[in-house]
Amino acid sequence: MSAASHHPPRSLIIAMPAGVFVTIRLVPDNGWGPAALVGALLVALILWGPALLRAAIKSLAVRIAAKAKAAKESAK
Repeated sequence: MSAASHHPPRSLIIAMPAGVFVTIRLVPDNGWGPAALVGALLVALILWGPALLRAAIKSLAVRIAAKAKAAKESAK
């Protein structure tokens, strides 16, 4: 793969400037360490937050369906 054919994920294109902006804005108040942690957390939330949310919703739906099935079987 050459550099010309590399296309980063769209969420990464959004996440990195947001993380860098937050990091730079927080430096005067908190110093580099805490600012970098907040920036990294923001990048992680943008990149993996939607996938985690979808997985949690799917898990909850499966759990609700299993409970409903168990309640239906116990009612018989």
